[in-house]
Amino acid sequence: MPKMLMNLRHVPEDEASAVLEMLEEHDIEHYRVPPSAFMISAGSIWIKQDEDFATAKALFDQLQRKRAEQAQTDWQKQKTEGTQRNLFDELSQNPGRLLAYAAIAVLIILFMLTPVIQLFR
Repeated sequence: MPKMLMNLRHVPEDEASAVLEMLEEHDIEHYRVPPSAFMISAGSIWIKQDEDFATAKALFDQLQRKRAEQAQTDWQKQKTEGTQRNLFDELSQNPGRLLAYAAIAVLIILFMLTPVIQLFR
């Protein structure tokens, strides 16, 4: 009976491709379920044979550890080089977005407080 190895919600395409390549490389029978039309389901990767699932899971965990280590290395490199983006960089590049979010937050707070303000009149 097939078992799901990986849900593809919020998974970048390069990661999904790496998992599929790893499964192909180790001759593990699998299939990929595409996302639904309205994104109710984001898609997934399934292992066809029960006996292959433990191997696939171990390989998947190993791949995830490698990707996590690489991300940490890249982050440390960017931090030491001073090229890592921070909140100030993001806000200075998109001041309109900051203003829009602030305006929306103020409107939400005003709508929430309107009944309370009406009580004290």
